[in-house]
Amino acid sequence: MQLNKALPAMVLVFAWNLLFDNFLLGITMGSAMAQIPGMTGEFSMLWQTVGNLCSAVVLVWVYDRVRGAFAGGLKGGAVFGFYAGVLINFPTWLFMTVYAGWPYHPTWHATLVLILAAVVAGAVAGFAYER
Repeated sequence: MQLNKALPAMVLVFAWNLLFDNFLLGITMGSAMAQIPGMTGEFSMLWQTVGNLCSAVVLVWVYDRVRGAFAGGLKGGAVFGFYAGVLINFPTWLFMTVYAGWPYHPTWHATLVLILAAVVAGAVAGFAYER
């Protein structure tokens, strides 16, 4: 892994994650999340930040390993983000209907919104690697 490319990408993806979780998540998924039993509006900002950082590191690490399979720049990164988003979010959130009894519609809503968030994260990583 080339740290001179990966580190800026990690920082930018981390910033996107923070922006999404703190400002866009409520707007894009608030109504769906409100339908999920047991979902709480209170959360630990510390653990959200740790999760966002870990997510950024892992996403960029995987992107670094497979980026040769995608075109460079924003477009290639977005395509990578789409594949990563489907891989991560499709089984994770839809299994919550089975294991935690989450309602079906809000789970699909979350899945689709989070796939789009991963597309943006991938595009950010692709952009950072092109710089």
